[in-house]
Amino acid sequence: MANQIRSPLQAEIVAQLRCFSAGVILFNQKVAERVGLLPTDVQCMNLLDLLGTCTPGRLAEGMSLTTGGVTCMLDRLEKAGFIKREPNPDDRRSVLIRVSAKKKEKIDVHYAGIMKQFDAYISEISDAELEIVTSFFKQVNAIRMNAAIVADSLDARP
Repeated sequence: MANQIRSPLQAEIVAQLRCFSAGVILFNQKVAERVGLLPTDVQCMNLLDLLGTCTPGRLAEGMSLTTGGVTCMLDRLEKAGFIKREPNPDDRRSVLIRVSAKKKEKIDVHYAGIMKQFDAYISEISDAELEIVTSFFKQVNAIRMNAAIVADSLDARP
């Protein structure tokens, strides 16, 4: 009996994750168009928000991009005023990427409405439920990251 219930639940979770992922991608694409950036540029800004000030190498690793690809992206973001490269005080051969708070607001305004709705919904969920959801997403993200690492290693093969 448990398998009869569990199998449809598992299928529904996968379907909802796919729907969520598609919705996020399409929404981010619209935001990128509105602020005059590429979708990857907006995701770079998101990752910089999560990581804080970091090196281009760390950003390349986090985005599963080549350092050359990250350099081109950072050139676009710097030209548009979204980021600034500064000398790395810990490594004179490297730079640190800093986000322009003023420019970041031009992106954030597009997410304000949905974030307000998320916050309202999340505030109604019990701590125990939030712990389960958080654990689930941590594991899903770990699986995704491992898949990206495997895919990158396959791409590196001759």
